[in-house]
Amino acid sequence: MSVKAVKLIQPGEIQGMPDDDTPLLVVVDAGEMFRARAERMHVLAAQQSDSPWLAFCAQLMQAQVDCLSSVTPQPLDETVVRESFIHKLPPFSITTWLPEAQWSVVLNALSTALEAQPLAPGVRGALERVKQTAVVDQIRQAKALLAADEAALPADAVPFIGAVLQLLWATQSKTLSAFVELHKGESGLCPVCGSHPVASVVRVGERDLHRYMVCSLCASEWYAPRARCTNCETPKEVSMLGDSRESALQGECCEECGGYLKLMFQAKEPLVDAVADDLASIRLDLALSGEGFSRTGRNLFFTVGQPTAVT
Repeated sequence: MSVKAVKLIQPGEIQGMPDDDTPLLVVVDAGEMFRARAERMHVLAAQQSDSPWLAFCAQLMQAQVDCLSSVTPQPLDETVVRESFIHKLPPFSITTWLPEAQWSVVLNALSTALEAQPLAPGVRGALERVKQTAVVDQIRQAKALLAADEAALPADAVPFIGAVLQLLWATQSKTLSAFVELHKGESGLCPVCGSHPVASVVRVGERDLHRYMVCSLCASEWYAPRARCTNCETPKEVSMLGDSRESALQGECCEECGGYLKLMFQAKEPLVDAVADDLASIRLDLALSGEGFSRTGRNLFFTVGQPTAVT
């Protein structure tokens, strides 16, 4: 894959803060999001039919859809939520919020939904190893994945653990619908859970041409100006690297910190899903790495360097 540096946008075109009608924080409907994500992943997997990894991702995302009814949102403490937003703290922080009592229920439901599909032998073996792991160790692995301590758990356990975590947090985040206007300002991490973004998307419609970061965990989206690096927040211009300026997916690369985050354009690909399209564009990661840039986005379906561990 060839990678070329593309001039970002001219200073006069760069947006500052959005107008009063543009939401700064958007929480998703978990059911709609997981269904759209699975459909997108199936399409992307079909386009790259020689990739068993993408076929597995499509199966895992379909299993997330099929087991959604097993996830029950936790009671909401409105006082805690309000205080969290006021002090710019995530209400469902990855360091403090994990409904351990639901863990086994959701993992078992996900496993049942996944096993109903025609899985590759390697996938079945990896799933069985996760299921045979003691619950206390599963939760320890989940906490390690949340903390980005990926070396603390087997690479082939990551997508299953990550899928359960996404189910728990995405379902819970919707309970914040009445409080999203309490989020003010900007953040490099998710205002809902404190996780890293998987990518950013320039939206269309009521959020036309505004760039939103997409959480790798709860799928919440928050506004981020296009005038600065999403990692180190330098106001200097950054480079866009990709096949061409017309590409629906490019790498936003910062010379200051050496990091990059994928930037996706919904106007060029209306059905774009940050997690699914990230998984289907590993070649761009390899190309950007070859240019000397390091990935700053996270995807809970794989550990960097071992994206195909279960296949």
